[in-house]
Amino acid sequence: MLGKKLYKTSMLNVFRLFILAVTVFFFNNFYLETFTYEKFQVARRFKILDVIDYHMKYPAEFLTFFVLIIVPAIYYSFIRGVRFYEKGFVFNRGIPFLNRPILYSDVTTYKLLHPELAISISVNNGDIYLIADNSVERVIAILDQQNIKGDLAQDGFVRVISNYKKFFLVIVSFLMFLFVIKKMGLFY
Repeated sequence: MLGKKLYKTSMLNVFRLFILAVTVFFFNNFYLETFTYEKFQVARRFKILDVIDYHMKYPAEFLTFFVLIIVPAIYYSFIRGVRFYEKGFVFNRGIPFLNRPILYSDVTTYKLLHPELAISISVNNGDIYLIADNSVERVIAILDQQNIKGDLAQDGFVRVISNYKKFFLVIVSFLMFLFVIKKMGLFY
């Protein structure tokens, strides 16, 4: 439909490090929490192999950890991205079945939000798509090849958007909410 694949964006390295830190935090919690289980304390052995043996016998906690922490971390760090093709691009909205193809003929303009990391693409129907990538120059080159007009100058509104403090606050508060729910025992 859209032709040959040209480029796939990837998550910013800063966010990958953040996801890695969150994953390590939850893995540490998962590992140390295993020592508090009554069935684990019967053996009175506290080595790494004993934790693995315990989770082989009782896999419910490990499966929950794997599905809620490991799978999303891998998906958002390595798989998710905007794919650019010859005739358009596929914008990933977070979950695989929400992906939306957009033709270059529907794109009106693009605007550089951050000199090296972010760009916004405006479409005929009024939607604006934000694309963050480690090398936004490739995206600009693809859009320029399609004769799409763009603005490479920054304004005051753009500087507000590039502020990551609010984003980190939302992520940290959501993770704290998950941690509290997990500690209350609502997930098995």
